[in-house]
Amino acid sequence: MKSLQVNYLAVGAAAVATFILGAVWYIVFQDSWIALTGVTEAKLKASGGNVSSFAVSFITYLIGAYAMALLFKSMQISTLRTGAMTGALIGAALIGGNIFTNNAYEMKPVALSVLNAGFSAVSCAAMGAILGVWKKYAK
Repeated sequence: MKSLQVNYLAVGAAAVATFILGAVWYIVFQDSWIALTGVTEAKLKASGGNVSSFAVSFITYLIGAYAMALLFKSMQISTLRTGAMTGALIGAALIGGNIFTNNAYEMKPVALSVLNAGFSAVSCAAMGAILGVWKKYAK
C-alpha cells in the first residue's frame, strides 16, 4: 500500500479556498453579521479594512489546513467525498461546538453561533475535499 504524505500545495490551496469562501460567506451574510455582532458600518470603515484580521484569518486557515492534512495522512483519507465529510464533521462538531460554547458564555445571540458555525462546517468541508482529492504519495 502506498503511503500518503502531506501535500503542501494542497494545504496552501485549501487555505486560499477557505479565505475566499470566508469573504463570500460574510459578504452574503453581512447584514445579519453586522446586526448580530453590533459592529457598525462606521466602525468597519474606521478600521481601514482591518488588515490584521485578514492576516490572522489566512494564517489560521493555513495552520488548520496543515493540521487537517496531518490528520488525513494518519487516517489514510484519500477521496474527495471522505475528505469533505470528515472536514464537515470537524467544522460542525469540533469547531462549531466551541463557537456555540464560547458564544453562550459571552451571551451572544444563538443566531451568531449558527452563522459562524455554519461557515466552519462549510469551509472545513471544502478544505477537506481539497485535501482528500489532491493526494501525494511517498516515492
